[in-house]
Formats: sequence, structure tokens, C-alpha cells
Amino acid sequence: MRPHIIKKFLKDNNKDFYLITNNDLHLNESPNLDLKDIYKLFKFDCTRGYILFFRNKYVFFTDSRYTLAAKKFFKNKCEIYNLAKTSIVEYLIKQNKKLSGILDSKLISVKEFKEINSNLEKNRINIHFLSKNFFKKNYYPNFNIAYPLSMPKYLIPRPLNKNLKNIKNKLKTQGILIWNNAHVAYLLNLRSFELVNSTKPFAGLFIPKKNVKPLLITNNFNLKKITKIRNNFNIFREEKFIKYLKLSKFKNIETSYEYLNLSTFMRLSNFLNINETKINISKYMGIKTKKEIKNIKNCHIEDGFAVLKFIIDLKQKNIRPKNEYEISEYLYNKRKEGINFFRNSFDYISAYDSNAAIVHYKPPPKKSLSSKNRNILLIDSGAQYLEGTTDITRVIKVGTKNLPKVKYFYTYLLKSLIKIENKIFPKNTKASEIDSFIRNYLSKYKLYYSHGTGHGVGNFGDVHEKYPIISQKSEDYLTNNNIFSIEPGHYVEGKFGLRIENLYITENFNNCMRLKNITFVPYDLNLVDFKLITKYEKNYIKRYHKRIYQTFQPRLSNEHKKYFFKNLINKI
Repeated sequence: MRPHIIKKFLKDNNKDFYLITNNDLHLNESPNLDLKDIYKLFKFDCTRGYILFFRNKYVFFTDSRYTLAAKKFFKNKCEIYNLAKTSIVEYLIKQNKKLSGILDSKLISVKEFKEINSNLEKNRINIHFLSKNFFKKNYYPNFNIAYPLSMPKYLIPRPLNKNLKNIKNKLKTQGILIWNNAHVAYLLNLRSFELVNSTKPFAGLFIPKKNVKPLLITNNFNLKKITKIRNNFNIFREEKFIKYLKLSKFKNIETSYEYLNLSTFMRLSNFLNINETKINISKYMGIKTKKEIKNIKNCHIEDGFAVLKFIIDLKQKNIRPKNEYEISEYLYNKRKEGINFFRNSFDYISAYDSNAAIVHYKPPPKKSLSSKNRNILLIDSGAQYLEGTTDITRVIKVGTKNLPKVKYFYTYLLKSLIKIENKIFPKNTKASEIDSFIRNYLSKYKLYYSHGTGHGVGNFGDVHEKYPIISQKSEDYLTNNNIFSIEPGHYVEGKFGLRIENLYITENFNNCMRLKNITFVPYDLNLVDFKLITKYEKNYIKRYHKRIYQTFQPRLSNEHKKYFFKNLINKI
């Protein structure tokens, strides 16, 4: 995609702007780079991003995780806005004139388009859909490299038949179209590897109310290699699926407007009614079974062992990475030694000093910061194991300088996690209350962060699961057996960034609820200001570190044991 082609198209078709999203057909949070229009256009990678491309300029919108990175990347080439402060709609309305724009209806959800368009129409701003692309575009990943996998029975949280029956029993219409491919993967106990750092099949699912075969909607016919799919499902491309619904005389179906792309919705709306479903599959996935929890805990132990060895080797200078990128490669290779490791769950954030203030910084293979004369390293990483998905952030002191300000902020981040781990919450606490609890505590000591406090984490699935979301605006309620991250941070632009992230399970306790930390990686005591730590907190950290040591002691080398005891237990 070339900017001049877009400019020419806008001029030739008398359009004022092109709204570009960063989604793929299934509206994934982290699609392959070759499916991300913003990356293809500018080589800037982000999870959530939009560009308003005008004839004479372009404007970039993202959330707080990427604003600093965008400013650094684009410099003064474009306007950059934080979506929490200025929405796309607000920006367009402020132009104070009648505008006409275009977008790709395959790459925006029904819900998002309705929210945007309803406000723009009132202000004489129209958005039209591309009838066909004016540049070469591929909507699908490379299915030739796809490797489909049926989950082993001893690891599946809920049997496929039980999942389908549960959905059918809740249907209010003739069937449901499930377009979120994380939902498809979970319901069918199916995994596939065509997307980078993902385990989701690039597929939708239609479950009819009547007793006929469900339909898998995909261009990936490798999925037929799975016996249960071949025997129990019809596999259709989208064109054939639409013809099937038409010929079968379906009149009313339901779907999630949040997850279905607008193009598919409009095509189906030509001949049937599509209601917004009340079936919350994200919540269904978010309440983990006992089997899931057992397996997820096991994968966190395996993952913790890899991260622990990496940290000690880095501290002991057994490994000497030249730059930020090599650090992430070293950790990846440690994880590859683990039992049932499949792949990374996302591209690691490996950042020295000032780069750590860029919340979602990703070190480039070339020109990442050298390891010479650095003070701190922030590494946010995760992995996909057969038993579950991990996500962890640690800050490591790598230099010899005393860092009183860094130690002050780091210590209070650590204290906030100890505080929440010892807090008893009422049952059905709102996720936003967890967010407020952390923020209110940290604000007393002048610590602030603009990103969310946490997110759900999947079972060999999405590292950012949709339920529960731990943020200020979250409407989710926590129930027993949810798994999610808590990751408070503090960032000083141009100087340093700090974040500590653990994963937690909610547990019912004496008719209340508490959070249990399932991450098995110690904290860097060289960053703790012990003058700010109470005796109880010292003992709490020591117990945590001892539990980690006892778990890994049989597998640790003598060198690792000596380091652990000296620097992570006796130092407290």
C-alpha cells in the first residue's frame, strides 16, 4: 500500500478521508503484520490503532499504550491523538464542515461502526464502504503453514458437545454466528497456528438451533485433518456459507455485534434478521474449570523456571546479550527448553532505561539499544504451553548505579501487589474496583499509569482474553475462578519505565473473595528500598521467594541455588 495511491483515490472519487483500522477479518487484537493495514502503510506496529488519511495529511489515533511510541516513530509527520482524550468522531466533528469518507467494512466491527456512524451522521459527515479495493490486498494468512491441533482430552476444560449444547440451550433465534476466532478455538477445543503468536484457527462458527451439523466458516481446509471437525462439521468458505443460509431459509439468527465484521453483517442482512446475542461466550471462557486451573498453574511453574534461570544467568553474566533484541531472544530460547512449550504468546517487550517508558515498546532486530552502560531492564513476556498461557513483567537492575527514585517507585509498585494479595474482597466485586484499589493506593505516593490494570488470560489461547478486563471503565464482575493479570506501572518519559505483572486466580474465601498469585518469578531485591518496607511485607516477600525456591530446588544447578539463596532469600 502506498500513500500516494490513497491520495489519488480520494481525489478521483471526491472523498475527503479514508478511515484505516488495524484489524483483520476476525477483528483480532494482534493479527499478522501482513494483515495490518497501518503497518503495511507506515511500518508502525501497534495493537490498537486508526488512521484518518486525508488528501493533504494523515492523523493517527491509538490508546495510551502506544502514544509515546507513535510520537517517537512518526516524529512531526502527523498529528497523534490518545483515544481516551480525543475520539475519531470528536476530531472529525471539530473540522466544522461536511465531510465524506470511506472505510473497509471487512475490518471494522458492527458495534464500532454503529457507534461512530450514529454520531457522524448528525453532523453531516458520511462514511461509505469500499465496493472493491483500489490496491492489492490479501485478507487471509498463509494457510499452507497452518498446523491444526485438537486439544488432548486430559487438558480440555469442557467437552465440545457440552459447549455446543450450552450455546443451543440459550439460543433465542434459529442459530448463532460466532466470528471471534478465540471463541471458536475454545468451544471446539481446537487450536491452529496460522497467526503469529496465536493459537486460534482463522475461522468463524455457525451453530444452528435445529439438529443439523454446525458450520465452520474458513478458507483453511487444513482443519479437515482433524477427525472431529471432518466428521461433525461442514466446512465452508464465507461465500458458500451465505448461500447455505439463504437456501436453508433461515429467517432470524443472532451474533455479537462487537465481534462480527460489518461486511459479513451487511451481506447477511440482505435476506435475514440478525439480532444482537445475549450469550456471553467471553464470560463463559473466563470462568475457568478445576481442570483448567490445575493445568494453568502447572504451565506457570514451567514458565517461571525458564524466566528464573534467565534472570540469574543475566545477573551472573553467564549470558551477555549485546542489545535489547538479543535479550528477548535469550529468554525465548530458555522457554523453548520447557515441557510442552509451543510458542511465544506475544512479541516480548524488552526495554532498557528510557525505552521502558514506552509502554508497548518492541525492540527492533536491528538498532535496538546496546546493553552497554544501562541501569534497568523491563521485560514483559509470555508463552503458549499446551496447559495454558503466561504473561509476566519484571524489572531487573543491570547496572551498578544507585537509583533512589527508581527504587522508591518500584518499592511502592511491589507494595501495591502485596496489599492486594492480602485484601479480602466481597463476592462479585466489580473489576473496576480492583483497578481503583491499586490506583488509589499508588496515587498517595505520586505513582500513576495511563494503561489498564489488567486483563483476562486464556488457556493455550489469547494472552489478552476479553473477560475480565481490569480497568476504570470495565463493567465486568469477578467471579470464582477467573484468571487475570494485575500490572501497575510508573513511567517517566525520557528516563525510565517500571511495571510489575503477576497473574492471579480469584478464589472464594469465607463467603468472600481473594486473589491468589500464580506467577513463580522472584522480584529484584536490588530495586527495593527496604526503609519503605514493613516487617510484615519483608516476611511476605521472603515467603514468596522461599516458595519459588522450594518448587524449583530439585531442578536448579548448584550455581543457581547459591545465587538464589544469597540474593533472593538471605538478602531480605
